[in-house]
Amino acid sequence: MQVRSIRNQRRILGVIFLLPSLLMLCVFLFYPVVNSIIMSLTNWSGFTSDYEFVGLKNYVRVFTKMPEYWSAMLVNLKFAVISTLLQTIMGFFLAYFLYCLPRRAQGFFKVAIYLPVILPSAVVAVMWTFIYTPDFGLLNQLLRAIGLPNLALGWLGDYKTALASIIVTNTWRYVGFTTVLYYIAMLDVSTEVIEAAMMDGATHRARLFSIFLPITRGTTELNVLLSLIGGMKAFDLFYLMTGGGPGTSTQVVGMLIYRTAFQAFKFSRALTMSILLFIIILVLTIISRRAMRDKEEG
Repeated sequence: MQVRSIRNQRRILGVIFLLPSLLMLCVFLFYPVVNSIIMSLTNWSGFTSDYEFVGLKNYVRVFTKMPEYWSAMLVNLKFAVISTLLQTIMGFFLAYFLYCLPRRAQGFFKVAIYLPVILPSAVVAVMWTFIYTPDFGLLNQLLRAIGLPNLALGWLGDYKTALASIIVTNTWRYVGFTTVLYYIAMLDVSTEVIEAAMMDGATHRARLFSIFLPITRGTTELNVLLSLIGGMKAFDLFYLMTGGGPGTSTQVVGMLIYRTAFQAFKFSRALTMSILLFIIILVLTIISRRAMRDKEEG
């Protein structure tokens, strides 16, 4: 009886400690989500307390009368998928490069690779916009210097290259984060395993793909999920570097939601688009996790 009483006291104490966190979740997560779903069923403008319930009218409109939303979603998908592939592949090889360096050199390169991650979006956007400038940008000057003036373009002003340019910028910015995650995972590999592989004559390539790649599979799953979610939510670089142009070639869903809410003053419609974006991100997350788990089990 005494043991049971102690257990009950611990459970009650655990619930008491959890209550502040649960309260915060309810106030700042659950309530806003539920309220957003409710308001998406109205014609609320966002600046008055007057609104009427219109049912699923906003959802029907997005599906039938807003092709620009699905065009923006396609831009998000392209950006998310390509960025995820680049960051995951480059991060893995850069992490192995760091792992193979002498300890003293690792410190410098870790800081250099991770530095772009902590830079503000505005700084990254201004710096890369200057690099992509047609007349005096660093990229075009480099192309002219090596005898390839025909490849010098207005990278952000051409609808064929604008999205690719932002993908390169985003990859440069976040590949350091992916690299650090892989590097930490590689540090968990036992030195005895590596030494045994080296004694058996395993090359760097063999160790990379036979030891490090399987062991870091969990990190790969984490990187893929974070990159996909980040790509689908992308807004800042697109807004700061191209404003969605040229035309609508780099207009992402976040930008369309922003314009609908704060320029057209149709908050209920913007909430509808936000909820649909959340559902699509959730579905993509579930699909990617199942695909990676099935591959691991297979």
